Amino acid sequence: MDIDKFDSQKNEMSSIESLLDQFEQAGHEAPNGDKIWFARDLQTLLGYQKWDKFEQVIERAKTACATAGHPIENHFQEVFPQAGKNPKGGRPSKDFELDRYASYLIAQNASSSLRQVAFAQTYFAIQTRRQELADQDGVDFDTLSENQKRLYLRNQVVAENKRLASAAKAAGVQTGQDFGKFQNKGYQGLYGGRGVGEIRQYKSLPGKANILDHMGSTELAANLFRITQTEEKLRSKNIIGKEHACNAHYEVGLKVRETMKELSGIMPEDLPVAESVKKIAAAERKQQRMRAIPAPARIEQPSVAPKEAGPVEIDLTKDLWKYALLIMSVRPDGVITTSELIDEIPKFVKLSDDHTATNESRKDSKFSQIVRNLKSHKTSKSNFIYQGYAEDVKGGFKITDKGIEFVWSYFKE
Repeated sequence: MDIDKFDSQKNEMSSIESLLDQFEQAGHEAPNGDKIWFARDLQTLLGYQKWDKFEQVIERAKTACATAGHPIENHFQEVFPQAGKNPKGGRPSKDFELDRYASYLIAQNASSSLRQVAFAQTYFAIQTRRQELADQDGVDFDTLSENQKRLYLRNQVVAENKRLASAAKAAGVQTGQDFGKFQNKGYQGLYGGRGVGEIRQYKSLPGKANILDHMGSTELAANLFRITQTEEKLRSKNIIGKEHACNAHYEVGLKVRETMKELSGIMPEDLPVAESVKKIAAAERKQQRMRAIPAPARIEQPSVAPKEAGPVEIDLTKDLWKYALLIMSVRPDGVITTSELIDEIPKFVKLSDDHTATNESRKDSKFSQIVRNLKSHKTSKSNFIYQGYAEDVKGGFKITDKGIEFVWSYFKE
């Protein structure tokens, strides 16, 4: 690669990160714990030189807020942060205290010709959405695993697509053929002119595969952004006519694509193809069912088991790991410490006197040592951690999706 070009790209990414940091640092913590911004700070960050020009943007944002059915006063508060006279002369400087939603609307209504505006639109859209997740569902998005993010975002896409369909219908998109064209236009904007069929072919997906089901969290987030922003544009701009609606969808998709190019340089069609989210959903449902059933009820009783329900006899050396997985599977987070596992296993497995007798040299029982070996022998090819059924975590173990699948198939009712 040309050194000058590399340095230019490096400096570009550095400036992008710096700009996004500035938006974050410009916010202030409100007494209720939410974040607020002052309009004068946003004016500078968005590249507006004159207040009167920026105040026009604020007025458009307030109109959009009212059109969306939200009370303006809940999001825009006129303030005079400096008491007394304006140090530059005249009346005190007019300003607005803005919540995240108001800031988002201002970014959406600012001039797209200003480079900073594109970053602001992305920043506030992402942060507003994350705040909604936390408020509505108690979801801390940053703590979710990749599969959990995919599953959550996929469900959000389904819900938001319904809202988009409603807005499109109101704009004049009526027939099934109309909706097909409308949806394709959004994809074409985001994927460099490719519609659903071309995207499927480009990513080497099966002919009937739903492309959304094979997207990672980054790609799903980009499409969720496309969907929500198109719905917002159709309603706030009062767009009428199916051709105008299709054009709006294409324009939003293209804007999201340009933003991705600016921020990461990776286009959505080049993001990795993921395993079908339907498989993840099925595994999640199985896990939920597993945790809803008391553990003893799922132990497979061997043919020599006593008639009365109780601990079963097993070969500890060969089969202890299976019951360790069973116990992990019914814990809320799938995690158990080694000492907890030593306490829990005797509730399900019969131990002989030889197993429970204390070894004087070790000051530990043979059974406890067998449990500890589950962790200390993790590099052995026959060990359940090595084979991917559990993870080695600090002080204990955590069951994996593969472990959950095994428990479900092995411990049948």
